[in-house]
Amino acid sequence: MLIGVSEGHDRRYEAIQRSDDYLVRIRDLDTGAIEESGSKLFRTAAVAFAYAELSAAFDHYASGRIAGEDVTELKHVLTAQRALYQGISGRLGDEGISAQMLGAWENRAGAANRRLH
Repeated sequence: MLIGVSEGHDRRYEAIQRSDDYLVRIRDLDTGAIEESGSKLFRTAAVAFAYAELSAAFDHYASGRIAGEDVTELKHVLTAQRALYQGISGRLGDEGISAQMLGAWENRAGAANRRLH
């Protein structure tokens, strides 16, 4: 279930509640395609939201730099979002994990179970 969205310049960061965790996935704003390689799983909603906000802030900052704009204010926003994410993540002990990494572990465990039987 979609529970939150943070929009960057080119991408939208969607926080999805799942049965045991929270997924933050990236959606390209132009095409609507989901970028699975950037998806990240968290145990807590607070950290997932903070990560989505941090990602959106970085997206705005990076786009501004590429366009040659004055990014002073965007850098301040990014710095504040990074501190917020690190603070919440540290207090809750939830650094998240790459969804691709988790998928690889699950595939490996499934293959090992099939070999045992």
